[in-house]
Amino acid sequence: MLRLTVILCLPFPTVFDAFAADDDPLYFFGEEARVAIATQRIQTPEQAPSIVSIVTRHDIEAYGARDLADILRNVPGFEFGMDVYSEAGPAFRGIWVEEGKSLLMIDGITQNELGFGNYSFFGSIPASMIEKVEIIRGPGSAVYGGFAEATVINVITHQPANLNGIRISGDLGAVGRGGASRFGNVSLGSQTDALRVAAHLGYGTTLMSRRDYADFFGNKLKLDQDTAYRRWQHIITEASAKGLTIRYQRTSFTFGGQDTFTTIQPPVNGNQVERVNNSNDVVHVDYQAKLSERWTLQPIVEYTRNNTWNFPFPASIDGLFEGSGSTLWRYRGEMAAIYEAPWAAQLRLGGGYIRDDVESVASDGTPGIQLSADPNDLGSRIHTSSNFGLFQYLQQIGPIGLTAGGRYENTTFGNAFAPRAGVTYVREAFNAKLLHGKAFRIPLPWQAFSRCLGFNGSLMPETASTTEMELGYKFTPHWVGKSNVFFIGIKDPIVYRSATNSYVNFGRIQSQGAEAELRANYTLYGGFANISFAAPGRGTSPGFTTQSKKQFLGTPPLKIALGTYYRAGNFEFAPSATYLSHRAGQSRDSANDPNGILGTTDYKDLLLANVNIVAHDVLKDLDIHLAIHNIFDARYVLIQPYYGAHAPMPAQDREINLGFTWRL
Repeated sequence: MLRLTVILCLPFPTVFDAFAADDDPLYFFGEEARVAIATQRIQTPEQAPSIVSIVTRHDIEAYGARDLADILRNVPGFEFGMDVYSEAGPAFRGIWVEEGKSLLMIDGITQNELGFGNYSFFGSIPASMIEKVEIIRGPGSAVYGGFAEATVINVITHQPANLNGIRISGDLGAVGRGGASRFGNVSLGSQTDALRVAAHLGYGTTLMSRRDYADFFGNKLKLDQDTAYRRWQHIITEASAKGLTIRYQRTSFTFGGQDTFTTIQPPVNGNQVERVNNSNDVVHVDYQAKLSERWTLQPIVEYTRNNTWNFPFPASIDGLFEGSGSTLWRYRGEMAAIYEAPWAAQLRLGGGYIRDDVESVASDGTPGIQLSADPNDLGSRIHTSSNFGLFQYLQQIGPIGLTAGGRYENTTFGNAFAPRAGVTYVREAFNAKLLHGKAFRIPLPWQAFSRCLGFNGSLMPETASTTEMELGYKFTPHWVGKSNVFFIGIKDPIVYRSATNSYVNFGRIQSQGAEAELRANYTLYGGFANISFAAPGRGTSPGFTTQSKKQFLGTPPLKIALGTYYRAGNFEFAPSATYLSHRAGQSRDSANDPNGILGTTDYKDLLLANVNIVAHDVLKDLDIHLAIHNIFDARYVLIQPYYGAHAPMPAQDREINLGFTWRL
């Protein structure tokens, strides 16, 4: 449907009453509210053995999301911070999950780059290509392995049956004072009894901000189209027939960077910053072989090629980095057998192999990989591998659902095991969940063997344990409320230590808190409200929190999101807002302290308010919209969630956006 732009969007399913299945107490808002991400089996959110959120196409259209970051901002638990200059990453439940703790997928295909496990947000994955987003707000390693330690996000593109033709969308926006954004997407799709195909092509560019960026050491940089740009391109295709599915995806995200420097660097050959590119190419093939009424066999083969960085021109980077980059490959093969038991149960057994390769060469031809602790033992390429096995058992006994499963990986860096267990209860209007799961993050070869980062071949997997409880109630066919509490403990997290210029396993992270949401859905009007709170546990190590240990760095302890929509004739009006409580970041004095004494600065709370107006069917199958996000131009900044001496970076100035969607 319509491609919209605003900072927030609805974090839970809302579809029109025509789709509601009010006679079935399991289905609060219809078929679009079903989810497969928790177990790879289609379930309602109440049956799924995870805390889940679903964002439907109506959510995206009504509240005016520009990209995936806008969608996640209004999902309980999610916020954003910065790593190094211009690198915007997610935090979840107070924990910085940028480096490999959050799995991001498009149509089930991993998007995390294979050097650090990162994915940079703001201006990436435009909402115009998204039909639905499924989110596990909790661990997913038992199903998905590494990167799924804290949360899992699956972006589902427009599906062939819903497209049934061509969908064209475009947007133009005015960003801050003198900045501009533009996005365009074309989706084509068709489905018959024998074949389903879809393709999505898009391009977009926007700005991080038009405000000045100042580092902690007195230097300033004017942010504009040359120093704060974000450029995105995608080609996403799918073809399925007789159980065989082939997907090809290429995404490319280019943005300005200053590498790892904490100070703004002087121009080199007239260039103030590097042009950093992260690209991802994936070929994915899977087959559903129906062996009998009860047994299905599913082999998967996948090839991925991406890069940690690629500098088309250098501006401030030193000799080892200059002109350099790293290319990474992943080869994955997996086989799963699924048995549908006659006693309302499903058993899934599987296993597979993953190989990660990295190649790195400096501009002078020097090998960029250190193969062992011997500093002279160098090479240009190295690989690591994992063998894994998994099982999952789902059992429905009346209103009670039981889940037991786990994934075991034998890796180059050591072994890891992620068991899970869950009990769900759904009876009429009431539902409840009690969940416990472990998860892991497998180190990547670039982090362990990179020469420029510093060799540490002795890295081992970090592990996490999460306990959650959820209660939900359907007050009427149109009103639903849910609340949950959680406790997360991460052991031996993989972190960068500047003192050794290497990645190491260091300390512990604990997070505890609660989330609640209320939503209403009617044909002509509806709305949502959610609140999320997270605080560090006592066992959290120094470096992740303020000195008092009462607050995580970079993220607000409290977040409240509100929104409503109203439809009159062909017009739909949807204001929304997000409140972020005060945040804490490293202080300027601390960054300049010769003794390294740590200190923090408080950043005041703020309100991000937005409004979106949609005119449906202005002409036949043509919709237009006008959106304003950050109406009051709040001085939002991205704060580094650790003590890294990087000053907060301005982001997401006020933007006025006009766009259209035309369905052919």
